[in-house]
Amino acid sequence: MSLRDWLASKDLTYTAAAALFGCSRASVYYYAIGRKRPGARICAEITRKTQGAVTADDHQSAYMQARK
Repeated sequence: MSLRDWLASKDLTYTAAAALFGCSRASVYYYAIGRKRPGARICAEITRKTQGAVTADDHQSAYMQARK
């Protein structure tokens, strides 16, 4: 599941997600739209906080999709 879809399903704002994941609001926005991929620490935190719903593969897919 993409981060963007997960955020929508939980009705979370980028600001709330940033506090949850331990990064900036801008970072969450860029991860959600696929403009950037999170580093290993944040990626692991996102996977943990989403209970495995959003994984590194999902971030890679979003990143590659944004490049088309």
